[in-house]
Amino acid sequence: MDYFIGIDAGGTHSRASLYDNEGNSIGTGKAGGANVFSDFAAAMQQIDLAIDLAINASNIPIDKKALIVGAGCAGGQTNQAQLSLATWASPYKHVFMTSDLHASCAAANNGQDCVILITGTGSSIAHYQNAQVTQYGGHGFIHGDEASGAWLGLSAIQLLLKSNDNLINDQQFCKAISHAIGLNNEKTFMNNEHNANVDYILNHFKSKLASDYAQLAPCIINLQRAGNSSANTLVSQGVDYLYSVLTLNSLHYGLPIFMTGGIAKSYQPLLEKKLGRAVQLMQRPAQDGAMLLAKSKLSEIAKTTNTR
Repeated sequence: MDYFIGIDAGGTHSRASLYDNEGNSIGTGKAGGANVFSDFAAAMQQIDLAIDLAINASNIPIDKKALIVGAGCAGGQTNQAQLSLATWASPYKHVFMTSDLHASCAAANNGQDCVILITGTGSSIAHYQNAQVTQYGGHGFIHGDEASGAWLGLSAIQLLLKSNDNLINDQQFCKAISHAIGLNNEKTFMNNEHNANVDYILNHFKSKLASDYAQLAPCIINLQRAGNSSANTLVSQGVDYLYSVLTLNSLHYGLPIFMTGGIAKSYQPLLEKKLGRAVQLMQRPAQDGAMLLAKSKLSEIAKTTNTR
């Protein structure tokens, strides 16, 4: 008997769901972040671990050679990732890889046309129509990912550094962010503290990844909910970016709009109000979409084989 695996692999987590042939979820597993574009080997290690955990959770003895894997991965749509997959010594029966955005699109509206916004560690927007994905944004932490958790975190650190130069004055915000990164915030930012504060911040983040910056997002969201002006500004800038992508590309007409990701619940009511139309939170996990795409690919293979 064949079993299906659906993977949702992003910058912070790799999630695997195990399904029987009827599409029922029978086990789940979670491992570390994975980006198959930036580091394919390390990403596959985390994906393999998540799959192992899903199998263990099912309490069913399953041979990996019976697994058909649909993997929605950050960077999975790139030529580099597809070439790496083609030469990878896979222990599975089949592995079909696409982007995490594509998997989310397939899950959001049960495979039907829609628009989806992902606001997690990274961010991206997709127009999904006739099973084709047109992606907006999602260019990575260095080149974009506005409205993402990593972008919020980086923006907060930039404000913290500006406070050391007396360019902003928001003690509540700066003390909360300082505390979140382990900086002694018992004293105000006086001149004799300036160099030590800056050195600490720069050293703390000199080798950090997008996922490390994204860990500050919950702190910023909490500040925004408490009415902090700096946090409100950052969240509003995120909403403005999403709004601009939708409206300037005419994505806000007709099709249902869905959101997913760690910050989606915070953005959703604000974006809905700004757009003047419904924005729904995605109910099905992206793993479901990856599984559905794997089933579709398998069906295509079967049709091709039968026509030979």
